[in-house]
Amino acid sequence: MRMRVVPLGGVLLIALVTALGCAASTRSSGGHPALRVVSSKPLTVRGTHFGSHERVRLTAGARAATVTAGGNGIFVVTIRGADRCNVARLLARGSAGSYVVLKMLPAPMCIPARSR
Repeated sequence: MRMRVVPLGGVLLIALVTALGCAASTRSSGGHPALRVVSSKPLTVRGTHFGSHERVRLTAGARAATVTAGGNGIFVVTIRGADRCNVARLLARGSAGSYVVLKMLPAPMCIPARSR
């Protein structure tokens, strides 16, 4: 019976490649922080892919709101006094470094009618 000798460097290399692959797939499945407008009047926003229990400050023009994301990194918040007609940009900055900007076009009903 012959014994096969595997170089230690090769085993370590395979283990390192496997570990890096697992870490990359875990990180990419988390995704980047994202915002979505749920309701336009009053402005209600849903945030996803934030840190677990991360405090997030949202700024919409002169209005602001602070919320804490749930254990799954998701939150829904209403920003009083803000709507799609008076907000062009929504900024969310998390206490763990999460950062996202949502640029919004005004709703068609907000655009003034053209005069002849």
